Amino acid sequence: DTVFTVQLTNRAAAQAAVLPTINAPAPHSVSPKMFSIGVLGAGGGYWVTKTISESTQANDAANVITLTLQPSVTIAQTENAVVTVSGLTGSQTTDATSMDITGTDAAKFAVGGVTSKAAWTQ
Repeated sequence: DTVFTVQLTNRAAAQAAVLPTINAPAPHSVSPKMFSIGVLGAGGGYWVTKTISESTQANDAANVITLTLQPSVTIAQTENAVVTVSGLTGSQTTDATSMDITGTDAAKFAVGGVTSKAAWTQ
């Protein structure tokens, strides 16, 4: 499994929970819309593990989001490899072309060749 965290700031007022999705586009083609197991031959990848948790639900508080991922295929650590988490809407965290990520496997991610970084778009 690959584990990393990102710290966001919760909204000042309560909101409904959001349901994020995870995707790794071509050339790896690991899609959350595929069945959890492949049958009848070699197909695209799927997420063996995809969990998400948060450190707090308190309004206006720093909230550490922890993601645990395990794709069924190897995602090469290249400049063109992208893993996208979407649907994390409603935080106060502003857009950033590069922000710190932490966790056991944070160094597997990079922005502009700098490891333990990710881009964030609200």
